[in-house]
Amino acid sequence: MRKLLVGFDSAWTRAKIGAIVGALVDENGVVCELGLPRLVHYADAADVIFDWQNEYAPTSTLVLLDQPTIVVNDIGQRPVEQIVCSAVSRRRGGMQPANRGRNDMFGTDAPVWEFLSRFGGATDPFGARTSTQVLETYPVLAMISLGWTLPDSERAAGRLAKYNPGRRKTFAIADWAHVCRAAAANLLAERLIELATWLDLAACNAKPTKSDQDRLDACICLIVALHAAQRGDSLFVGNRATGYIVVPDSEALRAELTTRCRELAADPSEWIRVFRFAQSGG
Repeated sequence: MRKLLVGFDSAWTRAKIGAIVGALVDENGVVCELGLPRLVHYADAADVIFDWQNEYAPTSTLVLLDQPTIVVNDIGQRPVEQIVCSAVSRRRGGMQPANRGRNDMFGTDAPVWEFLSRFGGATDPFGARTSTQVLETYPVLAMISLGWTLPDSERAAGRLAKYNPGRRKTFAIADWAHVCRAAAANLLAERLIELATWLDLAACNAKPTKSDQDRLDACICLIVALHAAQRGDSLFVGNRATGYIVVPDSEALRAELTTRCRELAADPSEWIRVFRFAQSGG
């Protein structure tokens, strides 16, 4: 039995270009790479996944998508963002709100709904198994859970890397290299040699582009998928009705988000759960 794992940084809109990367995991946990991350428009991403499914005939497919998959609020933030944003801002980061008012991203004709419909919609990790499952993840929160933050003399929790080349005022080339090397080390541990080598080379790129960052974020999404598929504990923040985010579990992050729930007068047991993801066929 083989599982197809996909990391997809969608870029959120129809016009922009994101990136996608895949890998196969067999019943013995051996991982096989499916090439370097490739740039894709939203319209092409599902076709890439279908091509992999047709070529390799996996028993199940797990897609970790860097974009909200459940958005029911017309304005403001989703409840999951209200919980997570404090952990992000505490580390000098910012979090985009997801709402239906952002028409090109989450309106009726937004491409995310078309993409999800081709795979049966947003997955309920605690529901019945299906052959292809799509979960929302968030690379920034994954980096916090994986301990990739940088030291900060004024913040005990450290700070998030400023690694987006599209934001010239805040971008730091040393931060870019740090994230690339952290991702490379993680993938090398999984024996994904080609991807790890590509990331090590990307770390030395003196002038990375936004497209390079999209490829990097796709790799981070794949790392989250590998963690889930190898049956490591995953952290589910949010709920199935209003939206959720899945990242590798971290006791420290879980405690921080639990405190945040209490600040919001929300029952942590209803908003934060640790689980091991069960895929169809394995």
